[in-house]
Amino acid sequence: MLLCLTSSMTPSLSIPPSSFFPPPSLGTLCLNSPSAKQGSDGVHSVSAQCLLQVTIITDEMLSNSITLRLANTSQEHFLSLLLAQFLDGVARVLSAAPEDVVIFNIQDDTDVSAPILNVSLSVAVPVFGEGHQRPGGLGHGGDRPRRGVESGGGEFFGSEELQERLYLNRSLLAQISSQEVLPFDDNICLREPCENYMKCVSVLKFDSLAPFVASDTILFRPIHPIAGLRCRCPTGFTGDYCETEIDLCYSKPCGAHGVCRSREGGYTCECFEDYTGESPHFT
Repeated sequence: MLLCLTSSMTPSLSIPPSSFFPPPSLGTLCLNSPSAKQGSDGVHSVSAQCLLQVTIITDEMLSNSITLRLANTSQEHFLSLLLAQFLDGVARVLSAAPEDVVIFNIQDDTDVSAPILNVSLSVAVPVFGEGHQRPGGLGHGGDRPRRGVESGGGEFFGSEELQERLYLNRSLLAQISSQEVLPFDDNICLREPCENYMKCVSVLKFDSLAPFVASDTILFRPIHPIAGLRCRCPTGFTGDYCETEIDLCYSKPCGAHGVCRSREGGYTCECFEDYTGESPHFT
């Protein structure tokens, strides 16, 4: 993901080939470097500064991300006018800092006629001082959050927690960001692919780099993720869709003095005569 912030007076800006990085999963790189650009007509001259920010999106960030649906906006409008407010709103809801929020894709929703923008993001868990977990709100104990990645933590909010907290607090997010947050469009889980009553969770995976998106002040290169899923399996089940029951009696936990009977989520030992106990022994 490449983000270049310019001013409205910035002359034309070209990005050299060396600015294009390989696909994610190779690690994380954050680069913030001001770059000057000058222009002149021989009589007058003008210069401007460009802040170049490059973030390589890792598999961990993708698997702990969500896509928010914003009503009545477009890519250019979001980048020009709403980006800073949106980052601040997400950070406030999660008791984080705006720098913890990483947006890696903004894409117009082509499946609907209304102007809806899909914004995919992940959020680093902030660190509040040495050895302290994050508190319930900003300013607790006078501590300001530090960015989890920069402080060496590298942990991210899980996608389920992000979805729950941002949607439950969508009124606050809308108030701060001036954006209406729509219900999540979780089509991939509608067919209930996970068996044994397990919850289906949408996850994103890297697909391809996308073309640059430009506004008056920002040049942004997103990545296009593809939607996948994961199933949380209960004890005694495994497989991509929790479809395979594990034989918990395979290791003979009841020993030689009882019979193991499998049951949902565990097993029961039936002891032979003159034996008792959870793992039968002579008595």
